Amino acid sequence: MEMKININSPQILAKVTSDRFGLLVSHEWKRLIDPYTPRDTAQLMGVTGQTVDEKPFKLHYKVPYAEAVYYNRRGVKFITQGSGRNPYATDHWDFKAEAAGQKDKLYRVLNNALQSGRF
Repeated sequence: MEMKININSPQILAKVTSDRFGLLVSHEWKRLIDPYTPRDTAQLMGVTGQTVDEKPFKLHYKVPYAEAVYYNRRGVKFITQGSGRNPYATDHWDFKAEAAGQKDKLYRVLNNALQSGRF
């Protein structure tokens, strides 16, 4: 997922477009969408750096079947109950998480980081 930010103030723009801030965006977004990410083998949720790359403002799922699962090209019925399952597992997990209010949580985290002076 990529995001665009349009702000006129050069000082604020420098903060919110920095790679460091972009890594915070990616890390927090991954954390917030994990409950919606299918977990059959746990490879999609994965460990950052091993199966998921967190880059500034971008997540890259490295497992070969990630795209097929994301677009549900195989007509998979996601199992949401049982040990180790994600209760909201689905395809298009980022959009489903956003619809469930996770993006608002992301904005709160980012605003708190900016207001605390971390950036």
